[in-house]
Amino acid sequence: MRNRQRGSPVIFRWMPALAAGMLFALMNDLISQPLSLTEGNPSKMMSIPPTQAQTVRVGLLEDYEKLTLQFHGAYAIRTLSGEAVGEISPSDVKWRARVEEAVPAKFLFSILVGAFKRQTDAMALAEDFEARGTPSLVRQVGGPIEADGRVIGDNTVYRVQAGNFKTEADAQPLMDSLEEDFAPRVVREVLRVTRGTIELFDADLVHTFAIENGFRLVPASPEAHLTIFGVRTGSGFHYEKIENRQYGGTLEVRFDHLGHLAAINEISVDAYLRGVVPSEMPASFPSEALRAQAILVRSVVLAEKTIKHLNDPYDLCAHVHCQVYNGITQEDPRTNAAVEATQGMVLVNGDMLVEPHYSAVCGGHTEDASATWMMPTGHPEVGRVCSCNDTLTVPDLTTEAGVRKWILSSPDACCNLSGLDLPVSSDYTRKHFRWEHTVSRLDLEKTIREKTRVDVGTLYDILPIRRGKSGRLMEIEILGSRRNLRIQRELRIRRALSPSALESSCFVVDVVNDDSGLPMEFVFSGAGWGHGVGLCQCGAARQAVEGKTAEEILRFYFPGISVEKIY
Repeated sequence: MRNRQRGSPVIFRWMPALAAGMLFALMNDLISQPLSLTEGNPSKMMSIPPTQAQTVRVGLLEDYEKLTLQFHGAYAIRTLSGEAVGEISPSDVKWRARVEEAVPAKFLFSILVGAFKRQTDAMALAEDFEARGTPSLVRQVGGPIEADGRVIGDNTVYRVQAGNFKTEADAQPLMDSLEEDFAPRVVREVLRVTRGTIELFDADLVHTFAIENGFRLVPASPEAHLTIFGVRTGSGFHYEKIENRQYGGTLEVRFDHLGHLAAINEISVDAYLRGVVPSEMPASFPSEALRAQAILVRSVVLAEKTIKHLNDPYDLCAHVHCQVYNGITQEDPRTNAAVEATQGMVLVNGDMLVEPHYSAVCGGHTEDASATWMMPTGHPEVGRVCSCNDTLTVPDLTTEAGVRKWILSSPDACCNLSGLDLPVSSDYTRKHFRWEHTVSRLDLEKTIREKTRVDVGTLYDILPIRRGKSGRLMEIEILGSRRNLRIQRELRIRRALSPSALESSCFVVDVVNDDSGLPMEFVFSGAGWGHGVGLCQCGAARQAVEGKTAEEILRFYFPGISVEKIY
């Protein structure tokens, strides 16, 4: 890292070979300077080596005091560094892991305020913060993506981070001051990893092991798998539940950052796909839609495994933040066939890998990626009408009159599955193509206060400020008796107005007043489920029913791309 003059931001990039001692010394050196460090894992490579291009580490769970396991096949117990500890034979006896002792990790905190594909754009924003007296840092993440010995993409991103704080609470005032102009979030950098001892033992107490910092459970055969009991799924959403899950491949049990238990599944990319595709799209959908989904999932994991969860010892999580992965629990012969039929196939733009997106139901019009996220996608994902014919008339959805007319109608869009011979069509259409929620003013005030940490007082109204091409709100203003509050970005809006999250930010609000003119209820009428960027899954199902192939479906939602087999 080069030296800098006072008042200029730093460009910082982790080097793969950076040793832990060097890292800590570097951190201490940086703390003495007026700049912030960033979220990251120094052990992560900036590209995918050819030998690792077809494997992925998936974070299954965190924040558990104990784990209960059962083994369906023989396993070897190894330390995190690979040393043999013991062996486990298949039986009906359950095993348990629990924390014996732990010292939590230590962090530095800063505020992520922007991310860019061009270094010059990131530097300009960082210099603006420096000019205003706020220390800043430009962090380079990602890099060339390799598979089978050739570069297939480049997901390099330049992130601008502001401030330098010892605790998340210390970072909150700067975070609050940036809310109206950015979509900021607090990020953290690990200064010291969690250390401690985990005990692993069987229920009969015949075998017991005390292992420092964690262990790996390595299957003795490809057929071996295990069950984890009581896995929390869908956290923060209306479909949150607890269930038992089965996983193949290697299971790694270690500490999370707080000193609780975490589990990581290390598997091949295609084994990952067999767990993701039926979790993200109903296995009952037509085969060509399932094949399109498999190609998308493979493209996503290869494009994102070096730029997400930089602060963690895994590539992707098993939740909606990345892609929902349920292990072998929900594997289905139809989705497995789709994965096998598309082996090695990804989306490319020219000769470069595309980082695609998808949502369940776009509501009739997809959205621009650039309007939806702070993070650049590196390729154009432009919103378009989700129409299976050329006769669908769509009003201007960036206007209030246009979006209200659209939401309160039932246009013949691809994702309007009414009348189609699909097992989920009526349920999806009724719940997600068009939806309505009514909430009392008092309940909505409580939700806003809990989700935003801002007490607006008596809630008077919710004003639309800016909409995207699909009608999705990208900025709103909440009017209250104590203060007004602006919120940007579609997911932040969805989460701020619901105990879990609204189906989408494509909605209009009607206020029901009492006799005194004070708001009594707020009625949300909306369209679609999800962010709406890229492929619409229900639209893909409709197109498959009408005879489109997987490649034709993908070209419809991603104009200008092609499908290539890279391994």
